[in-house]
Amino acid sequence: MIVLEGVTKIYHENVYALKDVSLHISKGECCFILGPSGAGKTTLLKILYGLETPTNGQVALYDRNIKKIGRSGLQSLRRHIGFVFQDYQLIENWTVYDNAAVILEILGKSSGYIKNRVWQMLRWVGLQHKVYERAKDLSGGEKQLLSIIRATIHDPDILLADEPVGSLDEAAAHHVMNMLFKLNKKGMTMLIASHREGPLIDLARTINLDKGMTVTR
Repeated sequence: MIVLEGVTKIYHENVYALKDVSLHISKGECCFILGPSGAGKTTLLKILYGLETPTNGQVALYDRNIKKIGRSGLQSLRRHIGFVFQDYQLIENWTVYDNAAVILEILGKSSGYIKNRVWQMLRWVGLQHKVYERAKDLSGGEKQLLSIIRATIHDPDILLADEPVGSLDEAAAHHVMNMLFKLNKKGMTMLIASHREGPLIDLARTINLDKGMTVTR
């Protein structure tokens, strides 16, 4: 489902974010991308989502080379992908409800479906009591939960998550990881970037990055 072959990403002044990374990720697989800050985890996820272009190498999703599908093809592809951004990427002046609903509105879902689905997801993460608050008034942990709702509310085939529990305490992080694993068990393919390990990682495949390269540990 996801294939990277010899992917290298070089920024200005010959700074390597990724160097000759090759990965094959099967449908329904759950992978943790582990490594310290600056290891290249975020760059890898952004390349898969089409936010960054590799300097060298090939990237394919659903057997489609994302370099060759054009803007409209990329937009179509993203309908099947959810992305949990490390910095949330919420619309700060919008309410929790509106931030959660926006993807479904873009996809043209009916108002009745949107209302039911948003409330279902808010109850899933325990944010239903915050439904009319603005995103800017939420705590960091609440923003993290809302970003997970927005990334998964349309039931994507693939979830790319950049430090999805980075703003949560251990108990909340364990709860969120359990929710993500339940989605994975239903067939959602996941790549989760993280700087910390935990017991749930033992249930998934791990990919270690260090200075932009995959390493064996």
